[in-house]
Amino acid sequence: MLQRIIITVIVCLSGFSLSAQNTEKNEEEDKRNLTREMTLEREYDPIVQDAAKVNTLPLVKEMTVQKRPIVYSDYTISLFPEKQLNVLPDGTTPMDVLHSVRNGYLHASGGMFMNFVGDFGYHLLNNSNSKLGIWFSHRSANGNVRFLNNDTLKRKAVINDNIGGIDFNHRFNKSVLKLGGKFGYSAFNYYGVPTNRAAVRYVVTSSYDDANSVYEQDYDTDTNQGNRLINAYAALASTDKTALGYHFGVDFSNFNQKYSMNADSKGMTENHFKIDFGLSSAVNDGKSFGADITANVLTYTAPDVISYSIPDSAFKTHFNGTINPYFLLEKDTWRLLLGVNLMLVSQNSETDFLASPNISLTARIADLSVFYTDLKGGIESNSMAELSRLNRYINTFFTADASKTWADLTLGFRGSPAAGFWFDVFGGFKYTEGEVFFNPSSYAFTDKCFPNMSMTYQPVSQRVQGGLELKYDYRQVVDFYLKGVYYHYTVKDIDTWKNAASVRLSNYYESENESTKPLGKPSLVINAGVNVRPVKPLTISLDYTMLSGMYAGYYDDTFDYKIDKMPAVNDLRLRSSWQFTDQFSLYAQLNNLLFRRHEIFYGYPLQPFSVMGGFNVNF
Repeated sequence: MLQRIIITVIVCLSGFSLSAQNTEKNEEEDKRNLTREMTLEREYDPIVQDAAKVNTLPLVKEMTVQKRPIVYSDYTISLFPEKQLNVLPDGTTPMDVLHSVRNGYLHASGGMFMNFVGDFGYHLLNNSNSKLGIWFSHRSANGNVRFLNNDTLKRKAVINDNIGGIDFNHRFNKSVLKLGGKFGYSAFNYYGVPTNRAAVRYVVTSSYDDANSVYEQDYDTDTNQGNRLINAYAALASTDKTALGYHFGVDFSNFNQKYSMNADSKGMTENHFKIDFGLSSAVNDGKSFGADITANVLTYTAPDVISYSIPDSAFKTHFNGTINPYFLLEKDTWRLLLGVNLMLVSQNSETDFLASPNISLTARIADLSVFYTDLKGGIESNSMAELSRLNRYINTFFTADASKTWADLTLGFRGSPAAGFWFDVFGGFKYTEGEVFFNPSSYAFTDKCFPNMSMTYQPVSQRVQGGLELKYDYRQVVDFYLKGVYYHYTVKDIDTWKNAASVRLSNYYESENESTKPLGKPSLVINAGVNVRPVKPLTISLDYTMLSGMYAGYYDDTFDYKIDKMPAVNDLRLRSSWQFTDQFSLYAQLNNLLFRRHEIFYGYPLQPFSVMGGFNVNF
């Protein structure tokens, strides 16, 4: 009876367009398990794309590096925190409601530049069948930063991110129900250096031929932008006890930006509806058939902006949908998936149909080694809520188009040839139409405009990558990890007025087919670290991050458009933590030990050397 009542509630919720959060199938495993759509931060891990996502056979067990406390990053950019309360996996897999002995957690820390962090979560209900949890996270900073090209100029960088939510999971005999939602608000200022340098002092006249009056541009670096997110979801999925597997979910997100180009213009509003549905049926001998259907509808309320600056189609409804039929064959030593993605994209008054393969193979070569390959494709909706998580300084003056990936190939070999040692060697190729690149821009001819807002530039991109990942653990006393990925992009400019989100760099490119730089994307990413535990309660960690090969475009003092290579990011962090009991620990952390001045987004310098400390409590 209870099951019937719950299913009835789900149908009603879907009728009122409430949402189910069935985690998106994408390239990063972290994004499969959480969908926080605000700009929260954790320790820096800026991998452009996880090229090593694979299905691993049971005999190859990956060594797990000990999880570190979530602390405030010294980087003023948006990254994903890990949600502490357990969330359900994708509805296409068997689903269990996990529960732990501890019902709550509290993490708090503070440091220089008024860096403050707070995380709280509590299971109001936590047993083998049901779980009801609430959670809240806070990240804030308020301190001066110095620009790279000016030793004396400083500006205050303000960040205040808050998000909280509620999640409910219940396991029936043959199904799992998931309900919940979240609310978030992020405040921050556009403290970056103006990207239109000539506009700091330019000529304003009644006609373009008369240049008599000089106007000193007054940029607004003090007003705090406000991004608000409201989300609700509902989902129902079968367990492994059913002969016919299924999952169904609806998800709704409302994203609003307080301002547009300046504090006198209202921002845009985006409504994102998503529906997921899938069926699967086992045949025999490890064979099964299935199909997944996903649909996304994005509607907009246009911001207060200069009308001639926006194409008529910019804020019309965007729609994309995918049907994915597949055949799965699993044996003792290998796993083969054969499928196809049939996609439809409707945006900017045009409708496109495309198809991409959905093929993967995982095969054990020896007892402790695996070969894997994936050839896939798909659609990324690129909602403004999603993009604001990656870059808080994004300009919602234009909406972004969906990215259409025709082919995404990954080849790799991973294994564990010795006790405690694990490796992964991989490479791949990706072809995407409308891939998102962030590039700085400013609207100097708007009074008191924000000086540096990132535009989404969406050309055709071809990317070749290769990488290596190593991990080693010696009796849980010392462990080491290293991951390096090299990316080579071939980027072709397109008719971007057909693509409402992009800015055509016509002052730089002579033709639409001229190759350009992958703006804002690093060509080399390295992450490394070591953990040492000289005595049981003490852990000393050293982490290093390097990004190089990033480019940015801007207008110089003569109004010429230039693309320059940005300085490489080299960041070293030292952390020491003491675990008093299984419930309480203290830690201290030193950030930017190399005392470097660097930036991820052009014109937005990151915090210099800083110290912070905090505690973690499980209860």
